[in-house]
Amino acid sequence: MSSLSKRPLQPLSGFTLIIATIAISLASFMAVTDITIANVSIPSISGNLGVSPEIGEWAITFFAIANSICIPLTGWLSRRFGQVRLFIMSVVAFTIASALCGLAQSFESLIAFRILQGMVSGPIVPLSQALLVAIFPENKRTLALSMWAMTNMAGPVAGPILGGWLTDAYSWPWIFYVNLPIGILVVLITGFVLKGRETTTTKLPIDLRGLILLALAIGTLQLTLDRGRILDWFSSPFIVTSTIICILSFIFFVIWESGDKHPIIDLSLFKYRNFTIGTIAVAIGFGFYFAALVLLPLWLQIDLNYTATWAGMATAPMGIFGILLAPLLGRWVQRNDARIFASLAFIAWSLVAWWRTSMTTQVDMETIALICLAQGIGIGLFLTPLVSLSLNGIPPEKIAAASGLQTSIRMMSGSLIASLAQTYWDQRSRYYQNVLVDSLHDDHPVVQQGLTHLNNQSLDSQQSWTVIWRETIVQADMLALNDFFLWSSIAFALSIALIWFAKSSHSAK
Repeated sequence: MSSLSKRPLQPLSGFTLIIATIAISLASFMAVTDITIANVSIPSISGNLGVSPEIGEWAITFFAIANSICIPLTGWLSRRFGQVRLFIMSVVAFTIASALCGLAQSFESLIAFRILQGMVSGPIVPLSQALLVAIFPENKRTLALSMWAMTNMAGPVAGPILGGWLTDAYSWPWIFYVNLPIGILVVLITGFVLKGRETTTTKLPIDLRGLILLALAIGTLQLTLDRGRILDWFSSPFIVTSTIICILSFIFFVIWESGDKHPIIDLSLFKYRNFTIGTIAVAIGFGFYFAALVLLPLWLQIDLNYTATWAGMATAPMGIFGILLAPLLGRWVQRNDARIFASLAFIAWSLVAWWRTSMTTQVDMETIALICLAQGIGIGLFLTPLVSLSLNGIPPEKIAAASGLQTSIRMMSGSLIASLAQTYWDQRSRYYQNVLVDSLHDDHPVVQQGLTHLNNQSLDSQQSWTVIWRETIVQADMLALNDFFLWSSIAFALSIALIWFAKSSHSAK
């Protein structure tokens, strides 16, 4: 049974379109930024609430689990409640949950509020895309996608910078309080501008079995990814068990959803070739991009002694080209083949990753910032063309579902590749440590020179060897990071061929 609103959601124009675009984009930026904003604040949160940093990381893990489960539900929820109503409800709930996180007096209450925050933020990002596409005129919808893409790619970059600054300058609760004025502003503007407008709603039965299987599959996947590196992966019975549950849950979920009349996730979307290819390309590209976004600040803080704020500042320039290209890219993609721009993004990323393989521990902040600035070219050209390519040929009523599914896969890919990248970095660093240790002999000229220099600084033999060992670890980390960027460069280059298996964005229309 369906019921239409009095005024269906239609394109806006003039100042109304501008202010609605700003509000919806702010909501998307807020939700995406919150995925990474707490990362650099974990030591402060742990110390303040009396838990170890390892336990403190559950504040990130449980948010990611709840978020990953609820993102793909966007299609079903929007058909049930309407896109506008669901969007406003999600932003209101997210704002309240953010305030509760900031007010948490114990770690247990923080975890509960972070789970709530992750759940209600799930629909915000895919719905922001669907709403932007709906309120823009048809001939400017690629511009809407470029605005949405800009906020999605800049958010993970801004999160650590904003989180580090707020924690250093004020205190960790402010990483959550900062959402309050933004959330209130978004609700007021969208509630006023989109009042009386709504998409078609349909009363659908709840696919409870599908929901349980989905929660089991994504929850155990996220637990495996987040805990695997700490528990040494499959040497841990916990990781083995969670992996088995994850695989079985995914298999039963696909079987169940394929035969259900009202699936919680519309797997038939993968029948569209462009959506399948575009989603795979988005997953690969975003995964390696996000992994670099995690490893680079981590390396700067661990080995080069950057503070969280300065590590964020060094990587911040990567968002510049995304902002500059966003207004132009929509028009370019509209007039040309989206595959060309997506290819240019992967070429830029491949070259930047190759450039990073030449970094040494003597690299200065200006060079790091310059490389990040160049990476921004790929960021600016990446998401808009691929999303535009993916959504071509998809019926309008399925765009929210397609966006939610692709966003969920994109975020899970980011978590998966980032976790595997950290494991690879650790293990590769240990390999290089063994290689370098084999050359650390007292009679080696370089070692002798180093020991003499350290002895002249009033260090005894044990202290001197401690310094040398520390430098060995730093160099091993650098070599391991260079290897990761080499593999990233190859992955980006191979992704270019994948894109051209999709139909042209013009022929798809």
